[in-house]
Amino acid sequence: MKRPKIDDNLTLLADFGKTEAICVEVLDNPATEEESILLKVMTCGQFEQGQQVWIVGCDGSKVGATVENVSKQTIDSEVTLSTVLPA
Repeated sequence: MKRPKIDDNLTLLADFGKTEAICVEVLDNPATEEESILLKVMTCGQFEQGQQVWIVGCDGSKVGATVENVSKQTIDSEVTLSTVLPA
């Protein structure tokens, strides 16, 4: 899976099922020494801080991610995910 870009469409798999998300920001994660990134996405669904989710690539590959923050915005939520992408 490649590093997402702003406006990329992503598929997230969570406890409640599959949902679509759009990437609004991509940052290096300053809290870790690994090649970790933070993804801010706009999506629908009931996300909670600490929740584990999968990001599904367009080729069907999956990368695990942790929900770091959730900001409610009307129907959609801004969700910050932290993940380590394979090299």
